[in-house]
Amino acid sequence: MSKIHQAMRRAEKEGRAAGIVPSGIQQRTQTAIASKESSLRPAIHDFAPPRNEGIAAGSVSDFSVLVERKITPDSRLVALSGQTYDGLRDELSRTRADAARVGGNDLKAILFTSVAVGDGKSLTTANVSISFSKEVGERVLLVDANLRAPSIHRMLGIGQENGLSDVLQGTVAANQVIFRTNISNFYVVTAGNRVENPTELLNTRKMSDFLALGKKHFDWVFLDSPSLMPEPDADLMSSMVDAVVLVTRNSKSSASPLRDGIHMLQGRNVLGVVLNDVDGRNVPLRAFQR
Repeated sequence: MSKIHQAMRRAEKEGRAAGIVPSGIQQRTQTAIASKESSLRPAIHDFAPPRNEGIAAGSVSDFSVLVERKITPDSRLVALSGQTYDGLRDELSRTRADAARVGGNDLKAILFTSVAVGDGKSLTTANVSISFSKEVGERVLLVDANLRAPSIHRMLGIGQENGLSDVLQGTVAANQVIFRTNISNFYVVTAGNRVENPTELLNTRKMSDFLALGKKHFDWVFLDSPSLMPEPDADLMSSMVDAVVLVTRNSKSSASPLRDGIHMLQGRNVLGVVLNDVDGRNVPLRAFQR
């Protein structure tokens, strides 16, 4: 019996167990993923604005030119108060190091999705992003890729102006929507202006180029996506990133929805499952339990 299915059985029987169950490093070198990545060659020059538009070199690497926004965060962002997502953060670091040692994919762009709406996916993504930047000092780009129901801007207490949707529509350059925050090494891209066709926008070369740009200039790119059901956005993006983390809520953690979610991500590089909302708190208490 696999570790993920053991976790599902344990979640059904115990209800209060917490953790993330790794799905195996061997998935990281899958031929299907490699072939998809090979078709997503970056064209980063597409994102550089003309030199007369105010950002001289049009380069994200010059972080001093990026606009800074002071965040006034939601109190649920426990990573700001010393109560951190250390286990999840450390296991992601170890997983990337393990993959590098066996010649696997460079794990930089990680998609966080959930089985259903309300599983705490956005909160988990924001907390682990802050934990990496604040506690480890690695440069993190948090991207709100939920173009249908964005929440990262509210969670951080910042405005919802130009963002990812505007880059994908070609109205602004990528380095015009990447914002520095008052937390060192923590950068944010909001979802941007509402659009009628999120799936069509995400399923473009511009999205893969944006990810390539982020991976070039940041240590981690964490994407908060919609849930797997009922929209296809998360499934689509899961084929464009290096790996996926699946989030589910403890109170909803019967085996059936988890099994459905894992089945939908079949063939993707699923690192594990986060069981959220343990003991009434949105905190994974034992992250990446082995």
